[in-house]
Amino acid sequence: MSYASRNSSYLLGSIGAVLQVFAGWWDVYSHILFGAVDPWWNPAHLTLYFGVGVVIVAVWRGLRNKSRPPKIGPIRFVNVAGLKLAGVGSVIQIIAGIWNEVVHHIIKYEPKVAPAHALLVVGMLTINLGMLVGLSVEYGMIKRDILVVDTLKRALTFILLVLLFASVWLATAGSLIFVARIFHSLQDRWVLSILMSISATLVLVPAKRVLPNLGTAGLISLVFNAFGYFMLVIYLGNSYYVPIGMLPGFIFDVLVICFSIRLPHHQVTLLTSVIFGSLFYVTYYPYSAYLFPWTVNPFVVVSLMLGSLFGALIGDKIFTLFSSAVLGETLQYVR
Repeated sequence: MSYASRNSSYLLGSIGAVLQVFAGWWDVYSHILFGAVDPWWNPAHLTLYFGVGVVIVAVWRGLRNKSRPPKIGPIRFVNVAGLKLAGVGSVIQIIAGIWNEVVHHIIKYEPKVAPAHALLVVGMLTINLGMLVGLSVEYGMIKRDILVVDTLKRALTFILLVLLFASVWLATAGSLIFVARIFHSLQDRWVLSILMSISATLVLVPAKRVLPNLGTAGLISLVFNAFGYFMLVIYLGNSYYVPIGMLPGFIFDVLVICFSIRLPHHQVTLLTSVIFGSLFYVTYYPYSAYLFPWTVNPFVVVSLMLGSLFGALIGDKIFTLFSSAVLGETLQYVR
């Protein structure tokens, strides 16, 4: 299989991965708007199924040829780790879908936080992570002119990376917001707010490693907030609000650039994540105003800052581990 074909598989699979997350949010808000009515053929479900199908086709297309990988420069370039991971995610989603149908039609009892739905989110995240791994490797090689692609594919790779990072954030934070609407105790929501603080830097720190340009964290935050705004205001018809949630993303961008002038990477990660964590109320507005109004409390702010720091450290470690794994897979083909 040529490099161009595998690159197209990652682009196609990324579109399917993003569609799945958007469809998941759409489905949640459809329940709010229409109540318990949940036929399998509703538009949100059909979009989700379509996204799953697109990913399966992309994975099959990218992995079907077992011949030696194409030679690029001094190495034979292979980049299938992300496709394999997305394949695992697709299997998880199929299992979750079957489980969900069994619950609805046979058992007919479902807890407030349905295990089948949780498993579906795990599948979504696995697929998104797989596509992020593959596209991140390719984008890095494109920027260094190791891989030569046309302007359209270069731009599309960048756009899809932004959308994939935003999708991971939407899937994780969206799930936690959904759970927070169910559990009302202060302790439960405090734990959920810390997990949301972790999820933000868990996404943004690796994103800045892959997309170091000024403004990329802001773009990811813009997508996150724009989709939430569309769902709340346009789809549900709630009151208009000022989408201030995008501001911390751009602040994060500026802080990374400013601190990087004088400080090593690990210190930049620590400082930017701690400052970003203090902006939790703004980052997740308007959800924070209704679900976590006490997050301006000094003690809570400190806990959220620590959560943000923890997320940054995990995100940075995940980036390093996956980079090493993919590099090792590539180097085994050196000739």
